Amino acid sequence: MALAFSFENIASVYDAQRAHPPEVAAQIGQAIVGLTGSCASLLELGVGTGRIALPTAQAGGLVAGLDISAEMLALAAQRAKAAEVELALICGDAQHLPFPDQSFEAVLAVHVLHLLPDWRSALSEIVRVLKPGGLFVQGSDWRDPDSCVGRLRTQLRLAAIEFMPGSRPPGAGAALTSALARAGGTTSEPLVAATWVSSISPADVLAGMAARFDAETWVLSDTMLAAVMERVHAWAEATWSDLTEPEMVEQRFILNVTRIGTTEPEVMHS
Repeated sequence: MALAFSFENIASVYDAQRAHPPEVAAQIGQAIVGLTGSCASLLELGVGTGRIALPTAQAGGLVAGLDISAEMLALAAQRAKAAEVELALICGDAQHLPFPDQSFEAVLAVHVLHLLPDWRSALSEIVRVLKPGGLFVQGSDWRDPDSCVGRLRTQLRLAAIEFMPGSRPPGAGAALTSALARAGGTTSEPLVAATWVSSISPADVLAGMAARFDAETWVLSDTMLAAVMERVHAWAEATWSDLTEPEMVEQRFILNVTRIGTTEPEVMHS
């Protein structure tokens, strides 16, 4: 069973874990506005510190951001003020959205649904607040799975699953795709919003994991994280002769876009 988790615990390191280079952030914001249209009303679920919402607003989107963490929202507000960007920030639960029906032309979720206790309820709420023909945009960070980042994250997941059986994300894979189709959605081919390369060493990745930069570590107790990291570190030492040797890692930000209301929806159950 997953442990209770609060985003207040990781707000201070969230940007370090998820931050994009400035030019990449700008490309992502422009890509999102390119999909929704300039001045389109957009709700970002799990807005966090505003790493996606800010460049989207700067590119011309009318962005409202919802998050369950007051600490995250405070950081987002500080960043918006410093950048002189207008964001409407609301503290609330994605499973019970505090908005009327058909309030937004687009809803954005980046690394959010798999963290919710009931992602199906959140999806029902997304469909409810979208205008007819509105867009549900899912964003995700991709890192080369054959790089040190990808290989170590795979080991982290395997070790975490071994210590916490059944901890796979409930909103991942075919279940969400099928639910979107039942909601009357039509999903386009994934769009690569940005591609870039970073210099990262295995030691860098391990340090980030130990500091809870990776979402897979957020539900682990300190004792469990130490046990998981011991196993991952041993694997790394057996794999690389020099953990401090950097390598160039390709990264991408990918957008998966579903237009809701293009087919007759089935009755959705939470």
